[in-house]
Amino acid sequence: MNLWSISFAYRLGLGFHALNNEGADGSNLMQPRRIDVGDVTYDGISGEIIRRHILEHFVNICREEGIPMLPLSEGLHPDRGSIGIRAAAKNMEHNELTEENLYPSVRKAIELCSVLDVGGYLAAWKEGNEKDYTAEQSYIKSECAKYKKAEPVKRESCFDVAWLISENQQVLTITQHSAFRDTSTMNSRYAQTMRSNIYGGVIRADLHRIGTDDYWYLQQGKKRLCIAAEEQRKRQDALIKAIADFIASPTGAKTAGWAPHVFLTEGAILLTSSRTSPFQSPIKVSLEDVNAPVTADLGYADSMMKLAHDGDTWVWTFKDVKGLLDATENAIAELPGASNDNETTGEQT
Repeated sequence: MNLWSISFAYRLGLGFHALNNEGADGSNLMQPRRIDVGDVTYDGISGEIIRRHILEHFVNICREEGIPMLPLSEGLHPDRGSIGIRAAAKNMEHNELTEENLYPSVRKAIELCSVLDVGGYLAAWKEGNEKDYTAEQSYIKSECAKYKKAEPVKRESCFDVAWLISENQQVLTITQHSAFRDTSTMNSRYAQTMRSNIYGGVIRADLHRIGTDDYWYLQQGKKRLCIAAEEQRKRQDALIKAIADFIASPTGAKTAGWAPHVFLTEGAILLTSSRTSPFQSPIKVSLEDVNAPVTADLGYADSMMKLAHDGDTWVWTFKDVKGLLDATENAIAELPGASNDNETTGEQT
C-alpha cells in the first residue's frame, strides 16, 4: 500500500475579521482567541474552527458528487460516530451491538459514511440514564441497552489541522463595530472586536487511510480497504478540494456568518506516495527574541520545492487563489486511479 499523503503550507492575509471570537471583556465586548508567546500576544484561529469549515466544504462536495453519507453525519452531528455505528448495525440486521458484531458494524459505517471515514469519531456508548436524554431524544434511551454491551471504539481523523497564527503581534482592538455609540462618553456599546493580520498555517491529510478499516486485522480474511477503489478515489478528491476551498474562502463559526476581507493567499502543496507528507511552516519561533518570538518564514515554499522528487514527491506553489485552485487540480491529477491495497489477511503477527 503506497502511503499517499498531502500537505498544505499557506499564508492568509485576513482584514477586519472576527473569526474565533469568544468570551467577553467587560460587559459586551467579544474577544478572540489569543496566543501568548513569552510576553508577546499573537492572534490565533483555532484548528477546530478550520476543521469544522473543511468538513462543511467536504459535505457539500459529497452531496454534489453523490458520495455516501449518513443523515446525522451530513449535518455534522457531534455524536455522529456512535449514532452512525448503530445505524450500520441495523443496516446489517443486528438488533444488538455486541463484541461479536461491533467491528463488522464499524467497518460497515465507514462504507456507508464518508464523513465518519474522513473526519473520524469517538464512539462511547451511554448507559441509558434518564437524565442524559431530553424529551426529543427519549427514543434513544430505549435503544441504549442494546448497544452498551460493546466496547468504545474510535477512528483518528484522516487529516490534521494546525492553528492559524498571526505573523505579527496583534493589537486586539483594531476597530469596533458598534450598534450604538454613547456620544457623551464616546463609549461603544454592543461592540465587536475586529482584527487584521497575516497568518501562517499548515494542513496535512493521509489520503491512503481514506476508506480503510482500522480494525481489519481483528476480522479474519478482510481487506484493509473496505470500499471500492473508485469510491476511495472520489473521497480523496473531495477532501483535497475541501481543504483548498477553505484556504480560498476562509471563514469561521456560522452563528453570525462573519466573512473576512482576504488580501493575501499564497502557499505550497506537497503530495507524496512514500511517506507522511512533510511541510515547512510559514512561521518560525525563536524564544531567544523576547520582542518578536514569532516571525514569518518567507522561505518556506522554496524549502518545500527542494523536497520534490519525480518518483514519489511533487510540489506546487501558488501566489493567489487561481494558483491555489490550479495546484489543487494538478495534485488530484497525480493520484493513481485505483488503490494498490491488497492486504487481505486478518492474522496478527
